[in-house]
Amino acid sequence: MEITSFIIQKKMRAIRTGLINRAIGSAVTELTSKGIPVNKENILYELERVAASSNELQTKIFVLEAAKLLRKSDGSSPN
Repeated sequence: MEITSFIIQKKMRAIRTGLINRAIGSAVTELTSKGIPVNKENILYELERVAASSNELQTKIFVLEAAKLLRKSDGSSPN
């Protein structure tokens, strides 16, 4: 039973990560299509704009989670 629970949790984390990555990717695509420079500040603005304009709770949750993670990042890549 514990192994099944672990596998389910691992799959859920993978799905969550994928949705957050898609939210950031969509923000970058939108900025690029508008000719707006792609930088952390503009990505955050776009994520917040999407969250504010969406009527879907799931969209708001993942977009705001993406913004939260982006705010926490310091721009350095892991070694």
